Amino acid sequence: MILTLLLPISAVILGASLAFYFKPETPKGMKLVLAFSGAFLLGILVLEMLPSVYELENKHAGFWILGGMLFQIMLEFFSKGAEHGHVHYHKKQFPWMILISLCIHAFLEGMPLNDEAGLLWGVSIHKIPIGLVIGSMLFQHESATLTKGAALFVFALMSPLGTYSAQFFDSFALYRYISPFVLGILLHISTTILFESSEGHSFNLQKFLSIVLGIGTAALV
Repeated sequence: MILTLLLPISAVILGASLAFYFKPETPKGMKLVLAFSGAFLLGILVLEMLPSVYELENKHAGFWILGGMLFQIMLEFFSKGAEHGHVHYHKKQFPWMILISLCIHAFLEGMPLNDEAGLLWGVSIHKIPIGLVIGSMLFQHESATLTKGAALFVFALMSPLGTYSAQFFDSFALYRYISPFVLGILLHISTTILFESSEGHSFNLQKFLSIVLGIGTAALV
């Protein structure tokens, strides 16, 4: 339980620390980390979470998965794609809507983490580039340091809060509805990351190897 709470927080702090160190440039290797995280997350979803969702003979799981994907698409109208490791926003405005939508996403993805060890690692690795994006946004904004620090801290707490809140849900509802819904959210995120990692649909050996390594690592978890 302690690892489930601390690992996502540590990943966000690591990503934000990278943003502070490299500001305002994004480190060159981050695209490879992003490709690895998307592939690792997709591997965990397909090899571990997807079979567990359907082993309960849940006839409506597909609808909840699709619902999660549609919900994530809706969130991205406000987050501007920050879940994919990049974002475009007006620097004069504090990114409240981006942060709120990311917090909703983080809270939901944290709910099944107690029962999915592989997913915990997948989500945590995925949070490193997200932490980098949020850190970059906040460090470039001319607001009070306390405001920026509080915003980053609140986001870092969202997944652990989701994990903690899951214990108050009936296990039937958690496995039948919430898990497939979150699965749909993460499927959309991971596949979008992989599609976006191929710039202009050109073959990039480094990114391809990062994707293969991510999927291979997921198979070993």
